[in-house]
Amino acid sequence: MITKIKGCVKASRKPFMRAVALVSAIAVLCAITAFAAAGEPYQVDIYDGSQITRVETNEKEPYTVVKEANIELSEQDKLILDEFQAGADSKITICRASNVSFIDADGNCTNIVFAGTVKELIAQQGVTLGEKLVSSVSVDAVVTDNMEVRILNSYNLTINVDGETRTVTSVAANVGELLDEQGIVLDGDDEVSPSAETTLSDGLTVNVLRVEYVTREAQEEVPYTTKTNYTSSMVKGAVKVTTKGVNGTKTVVYKDKVVNGQIESSSVESETVTKQPVNEVKAVGTYVKPTVTGLGNRIIEKNGKPISEIALPSKYSVGANNVPTSYKYTIKGKAAAYCVPGGTTATGKPVKPGYIAVNPKQIPYGTEMWIVSDDGVVYGYAIAADTGGFAKKGTFVVDLYMSSTNQCYQWGSRNVTIYVL
Repeated sequence: MITKIKGCVKASRKPFMRAVALVSAIAVLCAITAFAAAGEPYQVDIYDGSQITRVETNEKEPYTVVKEANIELSEQDKLILDEFQAGADSKITICRASNVSFIDADGNCTNIVFAGTVKELIAQQGVTLGEKLVSSVSVDAVVTDNMEVRILNSYNLTINVDGETRTVTSVAANVGELLDEQGIVLDGDDEVSPSAETTLSDGLTVNVLRVEYVTREAQEEVPYTTKTNYTSSMVKGAVKVTTKGVNGTKTVVYKDKVVNGQIESSSVESETVTKQPVNEVKAVGTYVKPTVTGLGNRIIEKNGKPISEIALPSKYSVGANNVPTSYKYTIKGKAAAYCVPGGTTATGKPVKPGYIAVNPKQIPYGTEMWIVSDDGVVYGYAIAADTGGFAKKGTFVVDLYMSSTNQCYQWGSRNVTIYVL
C-alpha cells in the first residue's frame, strides 16, 4: 500500500521519481517479509478411520490444520500427533470417540466411549499387560466403533504330538483353540487328551493321539471239551479215555486300535471255524466194592502186624527189618490175594490166612516161608497148602489167602520177597 505523502505543494519530476523508487522498494521489502513470515506450504495427511485427506497448508497448529481441511471434530475426539511435525510433510491421525467393549481377564465386560489407542484404553482401565496378560487387539491399534478389546490370560503349556514335545505359550480359551492356533489337525479317529473342550490352565500337558483302526486275521486253536460218562462197570475212581480229544482251528478277524503306532486294544470282529474239534470222552467208574464184615476187616499196613494168622514157630526168628535171621533161599515175584470163607485147601487144611496157594512144582506143599512185600507190607509166616489157578498161567508166584475181600482189595497185586525157611 502506498500512503499519501503530505506537506509537498510542488515537486519537480526528479524528486518525484526518487520518491516512487523509494515507495516501490519499501513495498517489495514488505512482501518479502510477509512471505517469509508465512513460510513454505507443506502437506499433511489426515487419517480419519478409513478416510485419508491430504491438505496443503502453512498452518502450524494441528487442530487448525484439521479445521482447514473442513473436518469436524467433537469434544471427545482426539488427535494422535506422534507423526506430526509443523512445517514438514507429516501425518495426523484422528481418534473418533467410539463405543468400545472392554472385557477383563475374569470375563467382566464394560462398555466405554473412548478415543485413542488400545494401549491407552487398557491403561485407563488400570490393567498392566505382561507375561501372563495380553490384549486380543494390537495395543497400537486405534479404537474404532463397536471394537471388542479382551484381556487374555497367557498359559505355558506342553504339547506331545507326532513324537515331539512342544513347549508353547498360548492365549487360547480351550484345548481345541490351542490346536487350531498351533496348526495341529486331528484326522479321522485321532484323539486329544484332555478333550478339546477343556479350559486351559498353566502347566497343562496336552497329548495328541494319532489313532487308526486296523483289521487283521489270525489262525487260532479251538480247544476240545471233555465229556465224562459215569459207569458202574468200572471201580469207583478208575478213569479211562474212550475218545482222545483233538483241538480244532478257527480264523479270527481282529480290529486293532493303534495309538501312535502301538496296538492299544483289540476286539473280535468275526470268528470262522475251519476245523471242528474232536471232543474227548472218558469213562469214570462208580462201582464201590462191597465190604465183608465179620471176616477180619483189619486194614493192612506197611511194617505193621503180619496178615498171616499162623504164629511163627519158635525155632525161627525175624529181625527188626522184617527179614528172618536165617533162611535157605529167597524167591522174588508177584503175589495175588484171594478169599474163600469156609473153604478147604488142596491139602485138606481149612482156609486161613497163612495157608497159601502155590505151584507145587515150584514150591512143594508144606514149604514154610516168610513173605514181605517190596513196599513193606508183612504177610508173615506162610505154609504152602493150596493150589491156585495162576499155576498154569504163570502170572504169579503165590496167591496169598486173606481174611476178607476188603483185605484182598487192599493188597491187590504186589511184588514180594519169599524167604524159604
